[in-house]
Amino acid sequence: MSKRSYEAHAGRVSKRRRSGAHQRHTRKLVQVLDIPQCTGVFMSCARGKERKAATELVELMEEHAQRMYADHAPQEASCTDIESQIEKELADMRRPAEPTRISSLDTDTECLCFIQCLPPVDSFSLLKDVLRTMEATGASRSRYVQRLVPVRVLCRADTDSIRTAATAALAPAFADQPRTYRVEPRIRSHTSLSRDVLIPLVASCVPTNVAHRVDLAHPDVIIVVEVLRNVCGIGTVDEYERFGKWNVQTLVERHNNDNVRST
Repeated sequence: MSKRSYEAHAGRVSKRRRSGAHQRHTRKLVQVLDIPQCTGVFMSCARGKERKAATELVELMEEHAQRMYADHAPQEASCTDIESQIEKELADMRRPAEPTRISSLDTDTECLCFIQCLPPVDSFSLLKDVLRTMEATGASRSRYVQRLVPVRVLCRADTDSIRTAATAALAPAFADQPRTYRVEPRIRSHTSLSRDVLIPLVASCVPTNVAHRVDLAHPDVIIVVEVLRNVCGIGTVDEYERFGKWNVQTLVERHNNDNVRST
């Protein structure tokens, strides 16, 4: 093969590989959007450590979920004889594999991971339980996990879908008493929507049953809007400063520094 022919062939192979990788990633994101009541977590991490960080967080969340959702664990019928046990094992082998309730998805983005949570797991409640434990113990049990952003609702990244999703996502956080808030969008690999569009769009979905108001400096609730390609995740975080801006490393470092000063 001549040098020119080889370079042309290599270029076609490289193009096919890039296209294939993007298509696989797109299918994963669309798959998340099709799961009813699916919540999740966008997690920032050290560069080049995305896979290890995702594994760390999945294991940590699963450990807490086993305690929080113990009542939802499937109950297996006991087998009284060997024949019944063999039949059950064969049936389990024939059954299609079910997705785990907490799993990581490749975002194809440096320093960013997404952890999918299937019902009944709620990413917001689960992460708060994780952060409370870290606050009390000063142990992160992770090396690469950094900032955590829980999302209550996932939707397509267009204005109509975001308006519907934001209305559902914000209702639990603004249910009964007046609260202050700030909208904090982050946009990655997306050009259709800007901050100037997202902020008023999402703010218009804050419930009006109580006199909630904007406070950019010290809000009770931060409304997070994470846009990644064609997917948008919307959620809320509270006790922002208490939990080190929901950054695992910041929270643990502060705990350890406080202990040093107190000794």
